[in-house]
Amino acid sequence: MPYLKIKFHIDNIDKEYFEDVWEIEGGLSIEKDGLVLTKRIDDEKDDGFRGDYVFFNILDWLTSVPKLLLRQWCKIDFYENTEKFHLLPDGDVIYIKYFLEGIGSLTENENKRYPNYEDGTPIATKELIPEIINASEKFIETVELKIKKKSDVIEFKEELLHAKKTYQEYLKSQTGKKG
Repeated sequence: MPYLKIKFHIDNIDKEYFEDVWEIEGGLSIEKDGLVLTKRIDDEKDDGFRGDYVFFNILDWLTSVPKLLLRQWCKIDFYENTEKFHLLPDGDVIYIKYFLEGIGSLTENENKRYPNYEDGTPIATKELIPEIINASEKFIETVELKIKKKSDVIEFKEELLHAKKTYQEYLKSQTGKKG
C-alpha cells in the first residue's frame, strides 16, 4: 500500500500565543513511500522541512484542493522566496514537484539535489487530497488556541470545510462514473 505523509514543523511552537499567523514560523515536509521529496538527496543533515510561514503554506495547499479536483494546475509559492510547489493533475494522479524557481545553471544544479526535480512525483489523487486535508486538520488543531487574531482561524476552517465538501462531491462523482 502506498504511503504518503505531509508533515509540518513549527519552530516557535513553545510560544504562549501568536498575535497573528505571520508569527508562526516553520515548514512542510512531504514523504512518499519512504522518500522525502523535499529533502536534499546529498545532505544527510537536511530534515526535509521547507518553507517559512507554515500557516500560509498549508492554507495554499488547502485552497488548491478544489482546483486540483477540477484538474487545474496549481503553483504554491513560498512567501518572498524562490521555493515553489507545482501540483499538476493528470488523470487519477497529481504530480508534485518541489523546486527553486530561477534561471541558470546554479538554480538547475540546486534543483537536481531534490528527488523529484525533473517531472515531479506522481501521487494518486485519492491519496494526496485526504492527506492535505488531514495535515490541515492537525495543523489548525495544534495552533488554533494560540492565535489571537481569530479571523485567520475562521478563514482557515472555512477553507478546510470547503476542501472536505469538494472532495466528498468528487468521490461521489467518481463512484457514479464507475457504477
